[in-house]
Amino acid sequence: MQYIDNCIDSLPNRRLKRSQLNKAPILPVYKLENLGIYRVEFQYPGDLAMTSKPEKCPTDNNNNSDSDSLYYEVEESFPFARHSRPLLVANCSEYAVAHSNVRLKPARHLNEVSFLPHILIAMRRLRFTQLLRLQSYAWPHLGQGEGHGAVIVSAPRSGRTLSYVPPLCQVVCTTLTEQRCRMQRCWQLQGPIALVLVADLDRVQQTGSLCNAMLRKAKNEEWLTLVLTVPSARTPELFLRLLNGVGCLVATPAQFLWLCRNGVKLPSLRFVAYDDVDLMPADQLQEAHQQLLLLTRQQRPQLVINTQSYEPKLLHMLREFNSHPMVLFGDVLEAAVYGGTRMRISLLRRAAKSEELLRVLHERPPHLRRTVINCHTDADICELVQTLKAHGYGCLPYYQTADLAVREQVHRWMQDSRGELLLCTDHCPELDIRHAHTLLHYSMSANWSLFKLRHLALADNLRNRLALTQPGEQSESDTLLSLVLLDESNHKQLPRLVDFLQMHQHVDERIVQLARYIRAQLERAKCNEPALCDLLLSLGNCVGAQCEQRHQLLPQDRQLAVPLPAGGDVKLQLIRVYTPAHYCVRLLEHLPLGGSWRTLPRDATLDLQLQLLQSQKCVRHWPPKAKEICIYRNSNGYERVRILRVAHIAHVNLSRTDVDVEVQALDVDTRQFKTTSGQLYICPGQLREAPPLAMDLRILGLVPHTGERSWHEQDGQQCAAWLNAVPQPNFLQARIVLALSHTLFVQDLALTSYAPSLKMHVRRLTMCQQLLRKQLAKKCEQVVAKQLQFLEQDSNQAMIEPQVAQPREMPKLLTATPLASSCGILAKMAMQLGKQNRIRLEREKKQQEEQQQLTERKKTEQELQQPAESVEALYKCLINCTLMELKDKCSQEKPLAALVLRNKPEAFHSDIMDPQSELPPTASATVQRRNKRKSVAVSDKVHDIQLHIPTRVLRPEVLYYQTRFTLELQIVLPEDNLPYEALLHNGCCITFWTLCTSATPIYQFILNTHCAYQQLSHHRQGRTVYVSLLKSLAVTYPLDFGFYKFMKPHHEKLHLLEKERRARIANFEAYLLHKGYIPGRVAKRSNSSDELSSDEQADEMSFDPRTERVERARDDTEFNCD
Repeated sequence: MQYIDNCIDSLPNRRLKRSQLNKAPILPVYKLENLGIYRVEFQYPGDLAMTSKPEKCPTDNNNNSDSDSLYYEVEESFPFARHSRPLLVANCSEYAVAHSNVRLKPARHLNEVSFLPHILIAMRRLRFTQLLRLQSYAWPHLGQGEGHGAVIVSAPRSGRTLSYVPPLCQVVCTTLTEQRCRMQRCWQLQGPIALVLVADLDRVQQTGSLCNAMLRKAKNEEWLTLVLTVPSARTPELFLRLLNGVGCLVATPAQFLWLCRNGVKLPSLRFVAYDDVDLMPADQLQEAHQQLLLLTRQQRPQLVINTQSYEPKLLHMLREFNSHPMVLFGDVLEAAVYGGTRMRISLLRRAAKSEELLRVLHERPPHLRRTVINCHTDADICELVQTLKAHGYGCLPYYQTADLAVREQVHRWMQDSRGELLLCTDHCPELDIRHAHTLLHYSMSANWSLFKLRHLALADNLRNRLALTQPGEQSESDTLLSLVLLDESNHKQLPRLVDFLQMHQHVDERIVQLARYIRAQLERAKCNEPALCDLLLSLGNCVGAQCEQRHQLLPQDRQLAVPLPAGGDVKLQLIRVYTPAHYCVRLLEHLPLGGSWRTLPRDATLDLQLQLLQSQKCVRHWPPKAKEICIYRNSNGYERVRILRVAHIAHVNLSRTDVDVEVQALDVDTRQFKTTSGQLYICPGQLREAPPLAMDLRILGLVPHTGERSWHEQDGQQCAAWLNAVPQPNFLQARIVLALSHTLFVQDLALTSYAPSLKMHVRRLTMCQQLLRKQLAKKCEQVVAKQLQFLEQDSNQAMIEPQVAQPREMPKLLTATPLASSCGILAKMAMQLGKQNRIRLEREKKQQEEQQQLTERKKTEQELQQPAESVEALYKCLINCTLMELKDKCSQEKPLAALVLRNKPEAFHSDIMDPQSELPPTASATVQRRNKRKSVAVSDKVHDIQLHIPTRVLRPEVLYYQTRFTLELQIVLPEDNLPYEALLHNGCCITFWTLCTSATPIYQFILNTHCAYQQLSHHRQGRTVYVSLLKSLAVTYPLDFGFYKFMKPHHEKLHLLEKERRARIANFEAYLLHKGYIPGRVAKRSNSSDELSSDEQADEMSFDPRTERVERARDDTEFNCD
């Protein structure tokens, strides 16, 4: 509560105490559009008595003083006209399975449900007029009030959210009515009445809008907030709203945990809902659940859990809150797993399926367990009936042309099976079988929905885990069985089936590999190639089962265009900010590792050529196909786009303008949007071949500070405001970690601008530090590892043929002979192509090595043929011999020196000078030749010796200048957070190096000044390290750094030092003239300046008094000699 106390104390008057909050009227003034809440202003009762009665506003109905206004409904703020129906009929199941420890009474019609009138009106305005099976069980059970909760397991878009929203709004409105009855004494509402935890921010807006449509408040309850969401900006106003009372709080688990850490209490909580728990982080959900248990000790609210897949822990969480739980399944396959059904897979050839079926029937006799065999067509039934009758089994085939006599036989079989096997297809909805024990899938269904519906035959035999009298664990012979027989004709259903089984039981790794291989084949065979999943690129994983985006890297994703860099630093131009971790940029310049900046080529006339197309007659692009580049006509002109996905076109020969097409922009930005084929035109060949101007840029491992999986829209706007606030000219700079053909992945993003006063570029902003300082984002190493694992995975890994041998007998999984036919042929083709690619790569690598060796050999021979024709060559030869002797001596003394100087900076020098370090292959051979030619005459062939350093060691750029007392060095590093060390050794040797990991280069140097210094001090500002060395003598040292190419003089500082020296000389000469130590001399002035033009001119000045004036004598006070 400390944070809330601070919020109350921060009010303007500071006269309202927390104990007086419930008794004081609260008047709303403004609506904050960006937060979605109302701003409240407190007014003390004494002040209220002194103020006059406010005038009635003609546009505001909140000032109604009638007694009837207490229950008057205010005008709705929910846009019904723009709101689409919140569910799709395609995923709504007509069947449901419900279990509880109390008797369930499902509603049959919408009229049987008792909701408040305004809730029913809102449902009709949403065009919700049909009662689904999920709502028929959920609404009556949740409407019984306290102690009644539910776990709803169903597919997305099946109406599971509306299964709890109307009962939630009913509880909120009922509680508000009770508070109004007690309002004569005191308004005791504090905190939310209902709490909804959803998976991401998009669902926060959707669920909040739906709840807002069904809630009402009176006109004189302006302080009350019906629906409250947590904004990105953590303002005190959010806590003031919670203190005044909230109808429904909609938040993510991370936002709710943040509220709990700031002392939020929930004394009025009556209803809690966890929506889409399978998409929430497990640790956040568990922590939020524990916080709710602590905050609701006195009175447990109703709990509703929505999920797509059932887990036993969800039932345990429900029992901790409610004594009358209900588990409701709209997904029949999930209900079968909950009820104890054992799922098995058998991979067989079509000829071996009958043998496996007979083996299972022998283990589970039909006269003991009612058995149903599902086939795909009547032909499969006819073929299977002959095989079963040949082995003595009675069969009851139910063809699609069955008559009434066959229906009567099925009804008799449902009463007493008599050991007969019922064979049917998926196209017999009139069969109402609910109490089978064994379900054999001889053929897979045409789609996944029909396959799940088959398990409705086991519904009445499923074990109720919520029953008051819990039966003992079922034996192996009493368990329900669902056996799937897959062959080469229906192997495409294996990946979906394996995904489901992995969520509930162990699956053999060989089956998993085969499913992964089949999925890769199916994705590569698709005509449409949608864009990569945004969650996969930003977080490294995607948990959405219904995600329609691509989740696998393709070879074209790794094929970089010619000007696109794969590493090093880049200068960028900002185009658009999507999120704090996702930007749209244009490449300007590239700095390779150890190189210099170079401008990247860009077609400057591309925009002009696109706009010139307006004066031409463009031809429509038909038919649109994925991966093609075409022209899109927008409101401002034309732009290039790449087609990502195209809806099915039945007749290609008939040109249409209403086909839905998903495209991605290439030049203006990188947005993805949907359009129609009528807005697409043929792109000229020259423009089609030009590379894209815009690219995506993502910062690795940057996630929201609260731990959510998505960003607030305001976060991206805030980042754009920071970047646009820096004055021009400026540019973005980043270091590439990994590059794809459309996206650059970097560690951080820095904004650099030019400072005219300093005449240098200054780093103004580093995005990661700024977001961390504002508590908007943080770096997560786990996310970085997941992203790199996804980006660096081999795209051909999924194409390797899985080795599915004859497996061992397993209790829950049966695998027989591996697949053959088309699947096996594809696997063999993949292996053959992989082998050819491997041989080709090895051959190319060998040719490159031979070419490199030949080039180095020719270079060495050319060096040996260079003649020594001057004394300079003799001098170089002597110097080289001396250096080689010193190197030999250092190599002999290195073991002893390593023990003594292991932690000294001299170790860097020895590592650099070590001849056994990483050198090119010809370097050691060249040194040996030089050692053999040390005693040869000058006329022999000589060549230069070069210092070789490891490839990871680089020289930083160093600017130097000196003053009378110090030597100043300015070391420029590529990044501003690199750790470093700087030492002064033996009073004259300066050593500097950076401390980096094995993956990053080391910037270091050893500088021998040959001058005496006493002390070294250093500090860092941005990317520049300032090193200052105190001289032992206050004189100008001779600085001869011409041998060090990385040392650059600071000309501006040296010019100031020279001016000071000349001023001291002039002052000293004037002092000597004043004392009479020297005769008065004539100073010859320069035309451009009053000072002496140079020292040479001062020595050659004329002393002729007839032509030049004589300087006057000065007083002692005019001199300031050092």
